[in-house]
Amino acid sequence: MTIKPQSAHRFDYRSLGRAIDRRLRVAFGSPLDEALKAGVLYAPIDVAEASTPAAGAAVRAVGAALLHELQTLASTANGFTALLQQEEERLARLCFLASHFEEVYRAGLKPGNPLTNVKPGAILDDLLGEAPSYVPEDIGQQMKLAEAEEALGWAAALTADQRICAPVFSGSLDVKGADADYILDGHLIDCKATIRPDRIGEKKEIHQLAGYLLLDYEDTYALNRVGLYLARQGRLVTWTTDEFLRLLGARRPMPELRAAFRKALTNPQPPPPQNPTSGTQTTLFD
Repeated sequence: MTIKPQSAHRFDYRSLGRAIDRRLRVAFGSPLDEALKAGVLYAPIDVAEASTPAAGAAVRAVGAALLHELQTLASTANGFTALLQQEEERLARLCFLASHFEEVYRAGLKPGNPLTNVKPGAILDDLLGEAPSYVPEDIGQQMKLAEAEEALGWAAALTADQRICAPVFSGSLDVKGADADYILDGHLIDCKATIRPDRIGEKKEIHQLAGYLLLDYEDTYALNRVGLYLARQGRLVTWTTDEFLRLLGARRPMPELRAAFRKALTNPQPPPPQNPTSGTQTTLFD
């Protein structure tokens, strides 16, 4: 079963994907991260340049109110505790709005971002009211799927130090910044809110996971499993780190792979000539 938004309108799947990721972070007790904070910092500047200083000031006030309310709600929405319908719907709209600020950090202020239309004097509730009508129900349905024990419900019993949201790695700066979605009890998990899970498994998503795993140069997080959480299907698919790397064709142990990855990023060299008869692995993955 795949959850899909219910509406006659076109859906903003990118923002919905970031919104469910944010909503899950609220459940894990970490609603704020550096990407959102940076987006709240940059968005007023970009809006002021693209529109008017007064519009930029409104975006600044809205962003500050958004951060405050998300942080406040984290104490009442921790875990998968049932909220009143009105509270859950407001939280979904907050997470959807947060996705627009996060986009500014990750891709800049682009045409189509609702923040470009903010009027001088606008307040947080004005922007929450502009969220598409399908947002609360769509996020709510995905959260119900996540509550199941075989999905992410098991993570609710973890201690705060076992639930890490938006982790960065010792090698993140070597790729101009990289933050994963969650580390839950040593499980590195990337959240995907796709309606086409059959397309998952292409090199982009899997190599992204591999990159996160190898960027933990010093094994700071002691990762033991990696996987994908399919938010619209409520399915968690994981592998042990050894199995994951083996399926990708790696034949070196993790410390050597991380050292080679680090060297390739910090001191790139021309690739060595390939010798198909050699028994030595000359690349990270075959």
